[in-house]
Amino acid sequence: MQRRDFLRSVAGAAAGAAIGPQRAGGTGGARAQGEIPRRALGQTGLEVPILGLGGFHVGSVGSEAEARRVVEVAYEEGIRFFDNAESYQNGQAERWMGSALRGIREQVMLMTKTFDLAGRNAEGAKRHLEGSLQRLQTDYLDLWQLHSVRSVEDVDRAFGPDGAMAYILDVQRQGVVRHVGVTGHADPAVNLRALEHFDRGIRFDVMQMPVNPIDYHQRSFQRTVLPALVERGIGVIAMKTSAQGRLATDGICTVEECLRYVWSLPVDVAVVGMERPDLVRRNAQTARAFSAMSDTELNALRERIRPRAAIELEWYKA
Repeated sequence: MQRRDFLRSVAGAAAGAAIGPQRAGGTGGARAQGEIPRRALGQTGLEVPILGLGGFHVGSVGSEAEARRVVEVAYEEGIRFFDNAESYQNGQAERWMGSALRGIREQVMLMTKTFDLAGRNAEGAKRHLEGSLQRLQTDYLDLWQLHSVRSVEDVDRAFGPDGAMAYILDVQRQGVVRHVGVTGHADPAVNLRALEHFDRGIRFDVMQMPVNPIDYHQRSFQRTVLPALVERGIGVIAMKTSAQGRLATDGICTVEECLRYVWSLPVDVAVVGMERPDLVRRNAQTARAFSAMSDTELNALRERIRPRAAIELEWYKA
């Protein structure tokens, strides 16, 4: 489903009703056999494969050699979107990923984030950027994001005159950072607050948030924030696509069902944590075989798991 069709469907829904099941906004046109589908990342002008590698899990494997192998296999499988954050394992995730991407840096989209809940100021963001560039062994970022906004007050501080977002936008103008974004895990209302600042002229390119089948039933990002992003042409990065594995380990639905569900929405790329090469290969195969769920399939999955909905499954919201 194209973004305009998704919006038309949402606009036609009754007030307070759930948005109906939607198909994804294209796959970037025809692709070679065996290639991961690609989608436009909002209005950035970039096209990215629909599967990205989560940096937190790269930093949590047993050794740098294991992390390197995960990154290498991801690249071999056609993944070109690499997620990270300066806060992951005190910078270890960035160091390991930066080392593993040496020699292929120019062929990938590299993203990291700044997280400073206490300050959210330009000084902290500047310190984080300098450290991230050094650890990732690069002199620019394809995407840099204000990470994990937690409250309305947190957003307002970050978007204030001396806040982190002012610095993020400044280095974007300098070309050190090509695109900028915001991530939020806990409360859709907080992400919507960031969109209020967007509407006042503090523009960013993408937003990253939890999207998975159980999210539909509880404090839902896909039912509130996703339509607002589509309306504004902001790129959508999904995370927590299986609620950090809980939907699979608790027998609620499979990882494959979760990914197919997410990609059947207007999501541009799903960042997935994968600690082992076999998980990378399996998820890449799921991406290559992707076909959008029909409305009937989406509704059936939502109704099947509805009785299992519990906010504890998505601890990051609680």
